[in-house]
Amino acid sequence: MTRRTRLAGALVALACVGSLSACGDDVNTSTDPVEVEVGEAFTWNGFAVEKGWELRGIERSVDLEEVTTPEVSGTIANKADEERAAIFEMVFSQDGDPLATLSCSAAKMATDQSMQFICPGLSTTMPKDYDAVVVQEFSRDSTSS
Repeated sequence: MTRRTRLAGALVALACVGSLSACGDDVNTSTDPVEVEVGEAFTWNGFAVEKGWELRGIERSVDLEEVTTPEVSGTIANKADEERAAIFEMVFSQDGDPLATLSCSAAKMATDQSMQFICPGLSTTMPKDYDAVVVQEFSRDSTSS
């Protein structure tokens, strides 16, 4: 190990002591998909969703037909050290097969700011039997149904 490498390591360690947030401070900013339970608190990509978020069915008229579409809403907080908006997807699936994908969003938030988020399922129907809910990065893939 060279003197320069040891010095760089010492500076990183010093930065971590001076600012816990620079070393993670329990803020997970991973965008890996995470399985969640409806209504339970979870964290993803440096955002924290509070316990009590809900999935409900919304009756809508589509082509003169009544359909029930899903809608998820709750409170989300930005735990990262930068102002940013929340944009993600919730995928409801059964045996690994997606049943409904909802696009979720909340406006820009400062660090530790909370606000309502909403996931309107305008292009899908309410999932009846699902065994998993996964939060993942928003995808503009228009080939999925």
